[in-house]
Amino acid sequence: MRYGRPGIGEAVNGLLAAGARQLTVLPLFTQYSEAATGSALARVREVVGARAPDVPVRTRESFYDDPGFVAAWQAVAAPALEAFEADHVLMSFHGVPERQIRNSDAQGHCLTREDCCASSDAARRGCYRAQCFASAAALRVALGLSPERSSVGFQSRLGPAAWILPHTDRLLPELRAAGVQRLAVMCPAFSADNLETLEEIGVRAAASWRKLGGEDFLLVPCLNAHPAWVAAVAGMLRSSATEERSPS
Repeated sequence: MRYGRPGIGEAVNGLLAAGARQLTVLPLFTQYSEAATGSALARVREVVGARAPDVPVRTRESFYDDPGFVAAWQAVAAPALEAFEADHVLMSFHGVPERQIRNSDAQGHCLTREDCCASSDAARRGCYRAQCFASAAALRVALGLSPERSSVGFQSRLGPAAWILPHTDRLLPELRAAGVQRLAVMCPAFSADNLETLEEIGVRAAASWRKLGGEDFLLVPCLNAHPAWVAAVAGMLRSSATEERSPS
């Protein structure tokens, strides 16, 4: 855990003590952000640098459209959506301040026009918002969702700063006004359920939906420990560990 137990330091030190000669690091953040992925990788490098600077560290910085990731979500979400008979599927991603997007964009492309995240180049450059939209596009295909029956939002904004759009809580009344009754919400920014999915979406958003007059609400579980996701993680680690590239 970056901020919990067992911590990154404990895990890395345990591997080094066991004789690890190379580390492959896969932060379980689907899309790259400096605050989450970047922070975790920096902590790994700090610990390795202090204890075993000669040990190479290979990294996988995101997996927003990895086939195994998409297949795992399909395995989890498809049966849940079929049983629930949703009118609409909202994919709600973790939000970040707009300044974080701009600060990570050396070329000045981000948030300059309405469709700036539609380009696959933006996702490959490491734009968090673009990678979220790329994840949503891949999941739409895997789940057979039309653009009319699905949408993208960003949750968890705090403070007065501008946060990336559209905001999940403001999409709810818009969807109700459009006639949606049975709303399912997926949170593909997260590998595992947490307070942000279970409380913010599963409790507060669900209560808001029913207050708006919605018939029913489903929080689709995250990947958690589903066997398809375990297999996908193992596959990404094997691939990253054997790729012919310079250690990061």
